Order: sequence, then structure tokens, then C-alpha cells
Amino acid sequence: MSRIYEYACKKVNAKFGLDRDELLDRREKHKQDYLEKARGVRKAEMKLRELLAAEGKGSRDYKTQEKKVEKARKALEMAEKRYTRMDFKKTMAFTGMDLEYEEVILFSVFNTVLTFMIIFAGVFTWNLYHPLSLFEILTYIIPIFLIIPVSVLIFSANYPEIYSERMKASTIGKAPECINYMTMSMRVRPSLYRAISFSAENTEEPMASGLKKVLWNVHMNESSSLEEAFLEFALDWGEWNEELKRSLYAVRSSILEKTSQGLHSALERANQIIIEGTERKIKDYANSLSTPTTILFAIGILLPLLIGAMLPMIALGGLDISSLEASQGSTQGGLSIIHVVLLMNVVSPLGAFMYSYKILGDRPGTISQPDVDEQVDNKNTAVISLIIAIASTFLFYTLSPLFSVISPLHYLWGPVFGISFYCLTTTLKAKRKRDRIVKMERQFPDFLFQLGSRIAEGSSPEQAIHMSADSMKGTEIGNLFADISFRLKLDRLPLDEALFGNRGRLKYIPSRTIKATMRTVVELTSKDPKQAGKTITNISQFLKDMEEMDHEIKSELSSSVEMMKATSAVFAPLVMGIVGALYFMLESIFTDISNVELIAPESFIVVLAIYLISMSFVITYFTTGIENQVDKIEFKHQLGIMLFVNIVIFSLAVFVGKVGMV
Repeated sequence: MSRIYEYACKKVNAKFGLDRDELLDRREKHKQDYLEKARGVRKAEMKLRELLAAEGKGSRDYKTQEKKVEKARKALEMAEKRYTRMDFKKTMAFTGMDLEYEEVILFSVFNTVLTFMIIFAGVFTWNLYHPLSLFEILTYIIPIFLIIPVSVLIFSANYPEIYSERMKASTIGKAPECINYMTMSMRVRPSLYRAISFSAENTEEPMASGLKKVLWNVHMNESSSLEEAFLEFALDWGEWNEELKRSLYAVRSSILEKTSQGLHSALERANQIIIEGTERKIKDYANSLSTPTTILFAIGILLPLLIGAMLPMIALGGLDISSLEASQGSTQGGLSIIHVVLLMNVVSPLGAFMYSYKILGDRPGTISQPDVDEQVDNKNTAVISLIIAIASTFLFYTLSPLFSVISPLHYLWGPVFGISFYCLTTTLKAKRKRDRIVKMERQFPDFLFQLGSRIAEGSSPEQAIHMSADSMKGTEIGNLFADISFRLKLDRLPLDEALFGNRGRLKYIPSRTIKATMRTVVELTSKDPKQAGKTITNISQFLKDMEEMDHEIKSELSSSVEMMKATSAVFAPLVMGIVGALYFMLESIFTDISNVELIAPESFIVVLAIYLISMSFVITYFTTGIENQVDKIEFKHQLGIMLFVNIVIFSLAVFVGKVGMV
């Protein structure tokens, strides 16, 4: 998303923006304004000092001048912000975007104007065929013209800050991983440069880029020393994560220790500081999610569900819910198909998605998901899915007399089946591999503890791996290291080669945690086996703590998340299906006994089905985001299942409801 935003900003500014000379002129004006305001502050302060000496603080002139000084300082502060744009530059540096402030502003204005024109064109075209009443203009059109363009302007202008805050939140839970890689490296060799390099190589973005920049600044002589660049990094990141700053300071101070015991004590302190701070932040977030999750569930799912269930009851009250205009001379007004579509298929899903996006933006990142490729040809799969959707639609259309009892749902089956097929096909193999790697990572701390204990007892690394793998026989991690142990015996390879060489087993395991830890194990055991055993068990405990933190945030919200899943997958389509069937019955009754015209039942059924499809997307996005921090593979897989289940349950509910009411 950030790359698309950056690309769009560049394109819009290349077409409509200021050229370089105009941009430099504007910045020069901001500079001159800043200098002028600074001179104004100095003059006002000098005048204030003169009044203090001549008349004292109690004089009327002194108090008046004091207010002028305060006003001048505020003006200087605003001019400084316009001139330096320091906050914006920090945001760009943190997010990795290469944008100027003027580019963001122009892009935001462009988006707002474009949105306004699109809305105007849509309203104008609609008015040509269906003239709008004064009631509809006041109730819908004016709010749309006011709310949507302003919302687009605010979001476009503030997207870099929004993205920055989401990145900061996601790195809170990744900070312990960064510190752990540093401490692992320091235990092998007390070198700050090596520790930074090792952590930058194995940790996730944006921390990896931040650490690489530390090294780059040293190579380019932008910092006088590695320690200075490292402390600058700690200060920058410490502005929003105090525990990370303190932990980085502890890593820096460890190289000053004269003894091995002092070194290990300082490194333990660094890990302890970041784990305790991160655990506290994650607990605070988990506790704070109770209310937002309840609101999302109530407003995003239950309220539209109740509204959909009540629409037939509105019909029973005699309200015309088909008129496209407000009833003339009626205080009730009219509720048309367009109103129902806007409420059920636009306002509710969009509002729920935006709220869930905001909630997930504050979610601290915890355990990193394995980087598993989807391993399919997405283009060919998309073509096959499209063919399935078209063929299914044609087939169901041909057999439509058999499905007339649930008309027109059979027209939706083809597209839904095609989307579900695409989502499941492109993720099935990747999800199986990802789940297997996740199991390995969960079992890895136990394996590591046994490995460290046996090495501390005097066993060689090869023997320790064999015994630890044998004790965990039948598990994913046990099978992996049993295979490694077999290759060690069969091929007589060094441990490093058996793990990471051309035929190394870990080369094809997409787990940064396992790879980085075992690389440290190899180096530790080659130096001091006894100390290596103790260090490995400490690393095992750290990984266990990280797993517990991830488990805690999921268990805190498990009841709400499971309730949302169950409601979205089963309860919502079941209720909506019965409501749709009830509406068919009401329409036939009203047609016989009165002149009241209702929304066509077929249209009403389609509105309900589209609502279920859109809410499947929103709820899947939210629940997978809470559990796995919006993992792409998990999201697509769960969406494919949810869409299929929803449309099937909804269709069956409509069928059973209509048959039962006949």
C-alpha cells in the first residue's frame, strides 16, 4: 500500500505539481519567513527586558508586551514547522518513503477534487433518470458531498503518519527479537558491529533498515563512530519505545564489561528490559481491545443483521419501501431499494472495515510468520477461476427452473465459487507448509532447551542433536533434526555444512528464528561448550517467553473472535436466509390484499447476499489480523472458506424457509 501511495504521489506531481525551481522558491520563502519571525521574537524579548528593568513585572505595558512575546513565539513555531518539516522528514525516514511535503499535499487535493467530481457525475446522471426530491437532497446528497471528499482529504494527507504509526505498533512485539539477535551475537563475539549486522540480517522491517542505516552512516562518515550512530538509532526509536532504548543502551554497555560474567549479566538485563516492557504493552493492548471488539461486533454485524430482519416488519406496518422518492405529504418518508443498498451494502461494510483497520493498526506485532511463497501461478489460477465462475453461472442459468425456489441466488453462485476456488487454490499448499513451519517454531524452544542441557553436560553438538531429536520423535522439529542427524552420520559433514551448506537441511526451511538461532549455536559450541549450553537454554527461555506473549494476546480475545467467526459464518446467513424467505411470503400477501408496492423479493435477496459477502471479507480481515497480524495466506484461505459456507447456508435457509412457508 505504501509503495502504491508513493508511486501515485509521484505521478500526480509529475503531471500537476510544481517544478524544481518553483519548489525551491517556495522553500526560500518559508526560510525567509522563519528568519523574519525569529528576528521578531528577539525584538519582542528585548523590549520585554527593557520594560522589566524600567517598570517591573507589575506594570501594564510589561503584561501587554509579555502577551506579544508569547504570540511572536507561537508564530515562530509555526514558521519553523513550515520551514523544517522535521516531523514529516522523520516520518519519511521511518517509513522509507521518498516524498516531499508538497507532493503529499497536492496528491491529497487531487484525490479530493477527483472524488467530488465522481460523486457529482454520479448524482447528476442519477437525477436525469430519477429526479431527486428535496428530502433526498437534504438527507443523502448534501451529507455525501460533505463527508466523503473531506474524509478522502484527511486520509490522503495523513496516510504517511497513519502508516508510520501502524509500523511502530507492529515493531513493538518485534523489538525483543531484534535485541535477542544482538545478544546472541554478542555472546559469540563481543563486537557491536557484528551484533548490529547479525540483527539487521535476521530481523524484520523497518528495524532491519534502521540497523543497516547505522552501519551505512559509519561507512559514509556521517557519524564519527559506530557507538555514536548506534546511540542516535536508540534515541530515535526511543521516542516512542522507551524500553527499546534502554535495552539498546544495555547492549552498548555490555562491550565495556571486563569479565565474561559482566558481559552475560548486561546482555541478560537487555533481554529482560525489552521482554518486560513489550509484555506490558501487549497486555495493555489486549485489555483495551475488549470495548472496540464489542463495538465492531455490535455495529458491524448485529445492527445490520437486525435492520435486515426488521425490513419485512416495516412492510407489515404499511410503509412503502419501494418508492424512490419520499412519499408526498407523508412525514414517514419512503425507503427505497437504493436506501437499502446504501445501508446494507455500502455504509455498514465500509464503516466496519475502517473501524477494524483502525483497531488492527494498534496491534503490536509478536511472533513473525514464516515467509512462505504461495508457490502457484496466480495468473493461470485467476484465468481458471474466471472460467469456473462463468461456466458455473451459465450452468446454473441453464438449470434455473430447478432453482426457481431460491431465485436469483443461483446467479451469485458462479462468482462466489470462482472467488473461493481462487483463494483456496492459491493458498492451500502454502498454508500447509506455513502451518508445518509454525509447528516447528512452537516446538523449537523445547528442542533447544534439551539441546543446551545436553551440551552443558558434555555431549558434542552432533550427539546432543541426535539425542534431542530422538526424545522429540514424532514432532515436526524432532523429524527435522533427526534428518539432520542422519545426514551428519551418513555424509560425515561438519555441523555448519549439514545445517546451512548447499545440501543443508535448514537452507530450505523458511524460518528466520530457527536459522539464526542454530547459526548462533554452531558458533557458540565451537568456542566454549559449557558456556554454550547455558546460553542456549537462555535463548530457549526467551523464545518461550515470546510464544507466551503471542498466545496471551490471542487468548484474551479468543471468545470475541470465535463469536464473530461463528456469527458471520453460520448465524448471519441463517437469519438473513429466513428473512429473505419471509419477505417472499409478505410480498405475495401484500400484492393480493393491498396496493402497497414492495421492493422486488429477488432484489431484496441479492442485497442480503451481497451484505453477507462483504461482511465475510471484513470479519475475515479482522479475525485473521487479530490472530496473525493480517497474514496474507491465512486471510485468503479463510476468506475462500467463509464465502463458500456463507452462500451455501444462506441458499439453504432461503430454500427451507420458502418451502416451509408454502
